[in-house]
Order: sequence, then structure tokens, then C-alpha cells
Amino acid sequence: MSDLLHNTLSKHFGHAAFRPGQEKMIRQVMSGRNVLGLLATGGGKSVTYQLPALLLPGITVVVSPLISLMIDQVQQLRARNKIPAAYVNSSLDPAESRELLQELAAGAYKLLYVSPEKLQQPYVQEVLKRAGVSLIAVDEAHCISQWGHDFRTDYLRLPDVIKNVGNPPVLAVTATATKAVRVEICDLLHIEAEDVVVQPLNRANIALDLVEVQEEGERRRQVVELMNSLQGPGIVYCSTRQAVDVLTATYQLEGSRRVHGYHGGMNSMERMLIQQQFLSGDLDIIVATNAFGMGIDKSDIRFVIHYQLPASMEAYAQEIGRVGRNGEPGYALLFSSMEDVHIHQHMLDREYPTQLQVQQFCQLLSKGIPITSEVLAAVDMSEEMAGMLSFYAEKAGYISKLGTAMPYDEEKALYIWQDTQVRKRQKHQKLFGMLDYVQNNQCLRRSLNHYFEEAEYSFTLQCCVHCGLDRTAYVGDLSLKQEKKDEKPWNLRQALQTLLPKR
Repeated sequence: MSDLLHNTLSKHFGHAAFRPGQEKMIRQVMSGRNVLGLLATGGGKSVTYQLPALLLPGITVVVSPLISLMIDQVQQLRARNKIPAAYVNSSLDPAESRELLQELAAGAYKLLYVSPEKLQQPYVQEVLKRAGVSLIAVDEAHCISQWGHDFRTDYLRLPDVIKNVGNPPVLAVTATATKAVRVEICDLLHIEAEDVVVQPLNRANIALDLVEVQEEGERRRQVVELMNSLQGPGIVYCSTRQAVDVLTATYQLEGSRRVHGYHGGMNSMERMLIQQQFLSGDLDIIVATNAFGMGIDKSDIRFVIHYQLPASMEAYAQEIGRVGRNGEPGYALLFSSMEDVHIHQHMLDREYPTQLQVQQFCQLLSKGIPITSEVLAAVDMSEEMAGMLSFYAEKAGYISKLGTAMPYDEEKALYIWQDTQVRKRQKHQKLFGMLDYVQNNQCLRRSLNHYFEEAEYSFTLQCCVHCGLDRTAYVGDLSLKQEKKDEKPWNLRQALQTLLPKR
């Protein structure tokens, strides 16, 4: 088995040896075990399910949260590794989806990327069952957590899907998860404690910096200057779409590098094109919400700036983990103010329903009124909130899995609202944990790793602002940046046909 694994690794992935944790995870899933793997960003999570896909019979299904991530990985697999792979998500029209699933049933693919929402469709599950699923990989498995940064109810329905396609082994992978989140993942996916593989979170090559600001104009001025001066490609994270748009517009007027904004309000095609520009080196910096970066395979990112305080330590660790995946020195700078806390509190109030909204939603269900966008607008409710309430209503027994609702029950409506408030309080606690991180004067590396209950805190160049930090070590050659500014920009539309595979 050892020779087979190493030969496959060398032939298809071009690596002479496994990274820490990879071989153990692969051996466990190949033996039929359910496994949870925590590998730091850049630790090679994708190999742990792509390699078994080549050796196991049937197909490997990868549950992935982002369309752009699926397309990027399928492109790479086809171009580099010669693995027959495809994806099924909302970017395909119904005819394309049906054709692909027919090819899948005929054995045309070894690896299928699919969104958790698409995986809920009975027809998709039936085709997968006929094709024979040997492994289900849950990428970015922290999305399972109900108090994580990206609550996706369809992740919580995965146990039913796994059962419906024949109970294959499950491999869940992520870069960050506290012990509480690990327990939730393991409980949901039936993973034993001995089948959890954890590698250290600490990224020794990333220096951690922190700046507290009082005035928004001064923050924007400092960030624009840093975007001009810092070495290499980078990402600037903002908490809101508005902040992304304002900072991007400001920089494009005043700055000297190739910069574009990215957030969930853009259409999916535009987001994919911007991502590809960044990956190919035709953009120097992305200004983005947390919609950008998950699964990005770009090893030479040299800095991440957080324009505003992230919502949680998990989100912060995920985002700074995109720096220096090639082992070169990297820089992570976090700006913060109390106004950032107020922004997140407002966003939480918009994300979770009031008691009145829960009552109105339950009454709509009981009356059999279709939950359309017009109906949701009438009760000031987003589609995401409606999806959350549907999940909790199903959990409370208010509606069946087929969508049939019971007569209005005020007591059950209260129970549903209380359940959502528990999750809201947990997210508030995450935010306050982030606030504690920026307000103490202890080593930032120790504080970050202590949050994830890890003892590793070594560093290779500079540690953090509290331990001593020479910021000039991360400043680049400004003349080179002006040369790049003068280069002819890449024509996105002309590149579109070569950029996107059909599926």
C-alpha cells in the first residue's frame, strides 16, 4: 500500500513525499474509516481526497461550498493531474446538468464536485447511488458548524445524503476548528476520536501586526499607503460590501497597483473572472469581503490586511492563513475600532430573526403560502434567513422533510425562535473573543493558538507587534509597482472561453 500511495502521489501530483498528516488520513479513508483532518491553509487538504479518488472504485464526491472553488479545482485537475473530474452546481443549466449526470452514471468521471444545495436533489442522489460512491469528501468542513462563519443548513443534512447514496466513508477537511467545532463535525458525520488527524495551526512564517484606529478617514489613508508599499500580491478584507466598494474606488483613483473589489453582490461570472485575474498575476491586490479566498490556490500571497475587525477568530485564522503558502515571509495586519464591533452586531441583528418574524414565518407555512421573494420582502426577511428558519422548523417537527407544515403552534414557534437566539448568542461570543484578542497586550501568536488550544508558537522571521516587529521588512520596490501599473490590462472577456470549462 505504501508504494502504491507514493507512486500515485509522484505520478499524478508531482510530489516526492506526503506533507504531515496526509498519508495517515489517506490510509484511514482507504480502509473504510470516517476521518476528520485539520491541516493548516496550504497543508494540502485536496490531495487527501483526490489521491484516493484515483485508487478507489466508482466515484469520489466532493461537497464544496463555492462555485468558483469547484471550477478552479476542476480546471487544475484536468490540466495538471489528468484526473477525470467534473462539477455540478447552479452555474450549469438543467440540460447541462442532466448530460453530465448521464456521463457520470456511465463512468466518465472519477471525481465530482457538488454544492451542498445541489446534493439535496433526489435525482442527483439517485444517479450517485447508481454510479457507486466510494468516498464523500466534505471540503471546508467548518461550514457544518452552526456557530461558524458560514452557517449552511444543507451541510447539516449531509447524514441523510450519505445514507441515501450507500453509506460510503466520509472525509471531512478544514484548516481551522476549535475543539467544540470538531466535536460537532464528528457527531454529525459519525467520526471516532481516533480518526481525527490534527496538524498545528501555527504559521511560523507570518508576522502578526495590529493597529487600533479612531477615525475612518485615517484608516483608509493608511491602508491605501500600505497597498502601495507592501511586497507581493495581497488581499485586503473588509466586513461589508460598502467598505469594499469605497476602498476599491479610493485606491483606483490614488493608488499605483492593479486592484479590484470582490464581494457576494457581484454576479458569479464576474467573481470568477476577478479570481482568475488574481490567480494568474494580472491583479496585484483583491479588496474583498470574506466571500473571497476559500480554497484559493495561490502560494505567493505576501500579505493580508484586515481593514476591519473580523467576526471571529476562526474567520481571522482562515484569512491570514492564505499568506505565504510557499514558505516565504508573510505579513498579516489587522486594523480595529469599536465601530467595527457595532457593524458586526448590526449584521447579526439582520442575520437572525425577531420573535415576530418567526411567528409570521410559521403562520405562512401553516397556511401553505409559497415562500416567494415577494412574500419574504413583506416580512422583511432574506432568503438566507428563510432557509435557516426552514431548517429549525424541520428540526422542531413543525414541518416534515417533504415540506408539509402542521397547524400554527405558538409554543413551537417560540421554541424555534429560542433556538435561533442560542446561535445568535454564540456568534456574539465569537465576536467578543475577537475583541479580546485585539485588546490584550500579550503575544498575538500565543493568543491565537491558545484560542484553538494549541501550544505551538514558533516563528521564523518576526513574531508580532507585541514581541517586536520591523514593518519595513515587508515593503517592496515602488518602481516595480509603477511598471506594473503601466502594463496593458488583461482582457477578461476575450479570455472567458478559455477560462471556463463547460463543467
